[in-house]
Amino acid sequence: MAAAAIQVSLGLLDLLGIALVGLLAAIAVTSVGVSGLPSQVDTLLNLVGMGGLTLTQKTIIVAIAAVTVLVGKTALSALMAGRILRFLANRQADVSVRLARDFLSRPLIDVQRWTTSEAIYALGGGVGAATVALLGASIIIASEVFLFLILGVTLILFDPTLTLIAIAVFSGIVFFLHRFLGNMSARNAQIMTDSSIDTLTAVSEALSTYRETTVLNRRELYVERYEGIVGRNAIASASTAFILEIPKYVLEATLYLTVMMLAVVQFLTKDLGAAAATVALFLAAGSRVVPAMLRLQGAGITIRNASVQAQPTFVMADFLSSTRPKDAIDERATPIRETALKIRERIAAGHGDFTASISVRGATLTYLEARRPALLDASFSAAPGTSVALVGPTGAGKSTLADVILGVLEPEMGEVLISGVSPKDAVRLWPGAIAYIPQNVALIQGAVRENVALGLPRDAIDDDLVWEALHRAHLADFLRDSREGLDTSIGERGIRLSGGQRQRLGIARALYTRPLLLLLDEATSSLDAETEQDIIDTLKELEGKVTTVTVAHRLATVRLADQVLYLSDGAIIARGTFEEVRSQVTDFDRQASLLGL
Repeated sequence: MAAAAIQVSLGLLDLLGIALVGLLAAIAVTSVGVSGLPSQVDTLLNLVGMGGLTLTQKTIIVAIAAVTVLVGKTALSALMAGRILRFLANRQADVSVRLARDFLSRPLIDVQRWTTSEAIYALGGGVGAATVALLGASIIIASEVFLFLILGVTLILFDPTLTLIAIAVFSGIVFFLHRFLGNMSARNAQIMTDSSIDTLTAVSEALSTYRETTVLNRRELYVERYEGIVGRNAIASASTAFILEIPKYVLEATLYLTVMMLAVVQFLTKDLGAAAATVALFLAAGSRVVPAMLRLQGAGITIRNASVQAQPTFVMADFLSSTRPKDAIDERATPIRETALKIRERIAAGHGDFTASISVRGATLTYLEARRPALLDASFSAAPGTSVALVGPTGAGKSTLADVILGVLEPEMGEVLISGVSPKDAVRLWPGAIAYIPQNVALIQGAVRENVALGLPRDAIDDDLVWEALHRAHLADFLRDSREGLDTSIGERGIRLSGGQRQRLGIARALYTRPLLLLLDEATSSLDAETEQDIIDTLKELEGKVTTVTVAHRLATVRLADQVLYLSDGAIIARGTFEEVRSQVTDFDRQASLLGL
């Protein structure tokens, strides 16, 4: 409401400034003795108490008033623009955060609908297009349309014929420009949107495959691919910038021609004073209308562009809105959400009544567009402190079952309970009680400390716990030999570490929170034999204290598991001890025999 009131005030100030310019022109013509004041002007001056003043005094007063009004309106417009931009920037940040929160709270199967580059764009550039660009342009249109209405009504009252002719001419030109330029701009916007996503993808692929592309001598191919992408983007950007300039030249030329024709007609049909006042009034109005029309035209093109550029964000928002569970929890409104410092306190104090029991009953899950379930009616249970191994051929459903236990995937049928509650609730109620060690550890850019205490701010990290985790992962000695210690930079994605060091850092990350439920996806596969045995010994120390679930690709790592689950085509077809499963599954027995087990 406040913004609307300010816009109305600005429009009225514009109207008053234009009227004062017309009045000043009429007085100026009279002051040089060409003709007397028009009767309407004389009446107006008498109404405001200026009838008894000299022409010079009238000229000075009206000139000062006109300058004051127009400069004041400009200053208020600048202040208003600043407020609007701050509002839009805050709106962009708010929308981006809410969208990211919703996106990152979804199951992995939903997140994987988007590539990394698409998600980055939808949460960043796309949100900017949907808020700052789209909403900003809409505000400009509303403001300028109101200005046109005020000026149009006033000029119609002053001279209906001339005003209607001017409206028809300028409206026709604006309509033609919008139709002609809008389609071109929309095509450019699509190219720029695709280029933004493709650029992120190309750079990410080139960096992540640097060793391979170097050995294969294919780095130049990535450079050529990148060159093509940025080249298309540059052409589209230049074309869009030129499109935004075209209306300026067209409307300026139209204004000059219109004013010249108006002046000729007025000076041929009216006395000099009235003609000068009319020309001055329409010229002043034109000086306001043409910039406003340029802003209006630019806003229209911006809306066409932003609608295209924001489409990935709209698609994501629509999907998240249409698939949001009815019982979804707003984490901003629940006491379960804790600050980082409270998480630190919980880790230090232990995990309370968390029991680390696992119960999976009838879990079934089918991936998007898959012909058969990745997990079919899976059921098992594990008591606290026991060890479970998931084995089976590639594609059997081991990793899917692990993801269901972790809560990153939700089965469409069945139930999964961790310590008596759903995995999502368990993570919220007992942060850090559940940990995961992947086969390929994803490291973040930064120091060792930040990678071990993933996601926690510096003041919430307990260095003693970090060193403890590093010691258990057999990485502490290496870091103590470094001058930086926990501040040792590992480079982007751990590029400065060996494969084994990256794996041990991932193990330390999982052990940092002193978890009671630990899920390992062949977590020692990148380690040398000696270090692997050290890590296995560390895990043995956790027996009876920590529930472990191991996704095993090497049978030697699961011989001592309390329970072995053999999966095939998404179903658990055998269970028991290592020897019991050998007796039930021929393929498993043959593999064990080949390994001498």
